[in-house]
Amino acid sequence: MKKILLSLSFVLMAFSSFSQSEQYKTSMTGLIRRLFNAQNPPEVYQDLGNKFVNIGEVEKTEWLPKYYASLAFVMQAMATSDKTKVDGILDQADAILSGLAASKSDDEIMCLQAFSKSARINVDPMTRGMKYGGESAKLLSQAKSIDPNNPRVYFLQGQSAFYTPEQFGGGKKVAEKLFLTALEKYDSNAPVADLMPTWGREAANDMVKQCAD
Repeated sequence: MKKILLSLSFVLMAFSSFSQSEQYKTSMTGLIRRLFNAQNPPEVYQDLGNKFVNIGEVEKTEWLPKYYASLAFVMQAMATSDKTKVDGILDQADAILSGLAASKSDDEIMCLQAFSKSARINVDPMTRGMKYGGESAKLLSQAKSIDPNNPRVYFLQGQSAFYTPEQFGGGKKVAEKLFLTALEKYDSNAPVADLMPTWGREAANDMVKQCAD
């Protein structure tokens, strides 16, 4: 009888674990889909970021909820017209990313850190471009050394080049090559697991068209 009870207990534990895993995946998939809705206003990004944070507090062994929370806050900052609020929003993203980077050396985290640095430039490009542009470039270089096939490295480098004057090494021609490389990497490198980052492809494609104008 004890053996039967033990077997039943293990079955119930396995079923519970499976159910939690499926619920986690379903919740994450739905939120990620909403995150990349092009019509999102800043407050929606904030709400999504908070929801990812809540999932991360439950699924403590998973790093992707925190990653997507940070991405949501960066996207909120990019969509915020009131520049006085941008740094505060990005401080939220950076605090989460710092915690992730301390426990996990990962090219995706470095790309997102670089994206956050670039978002800070938008507050005042004339005074912030050199500082945050340099920090972003360093992070992308480190990410590339970890995984030279990560398309987001080239996408973000392309964005930086697009907004950098030709006399300083940027311009549309330089940016276009980087965006095209990014698209090649998107096509040839499928995500290694469910829920892994895939963002940037559509934006890279749009930027190629802008470079051709």
